[in-house]
Amino acid sequence: MSLSLTVATLASLVGQIPAQAQTTFSDVPSDYWAAQYIQALVERGVIRGFADGSFRPDEPITRAQFAVLVNQAFERPTVRSAVRFRDVESSYWAASAIQTAYTEGFLSGYPGNVFNPAQPMPRAQVLVALASGLELKPSGTNASVIGGFRDYNSIPFYALDGVAAATFRDLTVNYPNIDFLNPNRAATRAEVAASIYQGLVATSRAPALESPYIP
Repeated sequence: MSLSLTVATLASLVGQIPAQAQTTFSDVPSDYWAAQYIQALVERGVIRGFADGSFRPDEPITRAQFAVLVNQAFERPTVRSAVRFRDVESSYWAASAIQTAYTEGFLSGYPGNVFNPAQPMPRAQVLVALASGLELKPSGTNASVIGGFRDYNSIPFYALDGVAAATFRDLTVNYPNIDFLNPNRAATRAEVAASIYQGLVATSRAPALESPYIP
């Protein structure tokens, strides 16, 4: 799917989406917990490394960056008409991806018709976004699927259905402790890479990878 972004354009966006595709990253050793997910997405052209050769796996991901990644990973049908967000100019580097992520149902705006593109995404919001865009549904009650998380009561009410659906389809990857979701902590780039890859598995577009961090 075209994002109307050139490699040269991306290369100038320090701190945004990486600029140059590569197969290894200086800050992702082979024994890094999410290395297999990151590498698999590199090979699929979903993620790229920054110009300095890093991936910055532990940095929080922003809503704009997430929009670009889901556009690169998935091609979904349009489920609603485009809108104009007051804080996303047409010249904004991720404007096209944000519109596509919105029309395909991955992301929504906030009251006042704003998108908050630079806002870090909490882990619960990432799982809800993937479950929504991929139209995933849980089996059984939410409590039966996610009630085993030791911080279950911290999951925002709005996110219960989406988190349950994502967990049921193995999109939830909890590192370092499989029993803790940490739903309100900002999701890292590595965590999002893992969940996006699991989304490809759930939609039969990628083979499953073994991981001790999937509940």
